[in-house]
Amino acid sequence: MNSVVLKENFKEGLLVAERIASKSPSLPILNNLLVSTKTNALEISSTDLEMGVRYTILSKNELEGMVVVPSRSLPQFVGLVPGPQIILKTKERGLEVESGEFRAVFKTLSAEDFPIIPSLKGGEEFMDIETRSFCQGLSSVVNFVGQTQMRPEISGVFFLFQKNTLKLVSTDSFRLAEKTLYFKKENTKERSLILPQKTARELVSIFSERGGKMRIFFSPTQVLFDYSVEGQPQEPKIQLVSRVIEGEYPRYQDVIPASEKTKAVVDREEFLNHVKAASVFSGKMNDVRVALDPSKQRIEIVSRKTDLGENTSFLKGQLTGEKVEISFNWRFLGEGLAQMKSEKVEFGATTEDGPATIKPLGEEGYLYVVMPIKA
Repeated sequence: MNSVVLKENFKEGLLVAERIASKSPSLPILNNLLVSTKTNALEISSTDLEMGVRYTILSKNELEGMVVVPSRSLPQFVGLVPGPQIILKTKERGLEVESGEFRAVFKTLSAEDFPIIPSLKGGEEFMDIETRSFCQGLSSVVNFVGQTQMRPEISGVFFLFQKNTLKLVSTDSFRLAEKTLYFKKENTKERSLILPQKTARELVSIFSERGGKMRIFFSPTQVLFDYSVEGQPQEPKIQLVSRVIEGEYPRYQDVIPASEKTKAVVDREEFLNHVKAASVFSGKMNDVRVALDPSKQRIEIVSRKTDLGENTSFLKGQLTGEKVEISFNWRFLGEGLAQMKSEKVEFGATTEDGPATIKPLGEEGYLYVVMPIKA
């Protein structure tokens, strides 16, 4: 290998690949990155065997090759050197990295031992999606998945592709978040998949600030997210491939109330602050009592702790319907409100034992459902 790349492009590629590289003591090869060159491109790859990434940038290659290098020390070194370009050369001792007055040689491993990351074979079904809106939608649900090995089907984000929508859903059985994205072009086929939470988080981290479109390719056991900016070869080409979780996602629609008996429109930040204040006095079950009273146009929030005392606060709003009182886990209630960005929210209640809904006003297609604490 004898190649020249722009430092900033190389640095960004290394940092993205480092995120995916496994920290496995039993398979040390996974703690490394595969750097390869071909024609006028340099590719940085990493995998943890469940997810893999390829980050491709332009390079000037006098001699092609591939090496396996440490996933932590190489990005650290490249981030510290001042020059605008990086020169990469394979030596008998390893990979020589040069920039300006800086020169280092990293020990390498055999590229033949690096795991194969699945790639496109051609003919896979795919669909295009706006990258930024997709990542924003994913970030609004990714934190609410289940964390139990007993029910692996809820340990990821559920993707439901329909004719002109994509529903992103997560639940841990105590709360549920659903974000609906709308397409101008109808899909030719309806499909669904369950994406591991780790992959969903990496998608948000890697792509949330990137414009343009992303292409999603489907297979029975894997999904591949392909990003490149058409007509801009200087921009990186990024592919992230992941396994999908086997199993059938629960019929989450059954949890969503068909209608609410009582509705309240309130300031989101004020509601969140009232919940946080009540949490100081909540009991072992993190419970707070929420009473909606349309006759007084306010919400009363009460919490009690035997060895501490009690807290009562009132939140004004626009309420319609009947009076109802419900107990919630304050953490689930607060985390749902904290995820939203709108100034006001609509809080809907059914019965004392039924789920409540929270919708951010002005944000289309988002719904948060929180289950009550039953006495």
